[in-house]
Amino acid sequence: MQPELLTALGLVWGHLNAYQYEEAFELAAGCLQLWPEHEKLRLMHDLAAAEVLEPVDQRRLRAMRTPDNAAWVDLVLRRLQYQQHNRIQGDLAGGLQ
Repeated sequence: MQPELLTALGLVWGHLNAYQYEEAFELAAGCLQLWPEHEKLRLMHDLAAAEVLEPVDQRRLRAMRTPDNAAWVDLVLRRLQYQQHNRIQGDLAGGLQ
């Protein structure tokens, strides 16, 4: 693995672990321009996107599923589902005012 890619993965992972989702999302988006086919980078980008309410291509995400990354895919899908549920609840609460 290229040292630059390894560093990029570590930085994105560090932002995710520090709950700095906006920074992780922006950094991963930039890194994907250099390494567009890197699976782990894509999954970290998708997780950060879900956390900052950015769209994620769920069809692509499901198509990426392998035995090795199934837990990551499931995590991103759960976060997307949770965010969607919260958005709906917020819309309902806003409509009651």
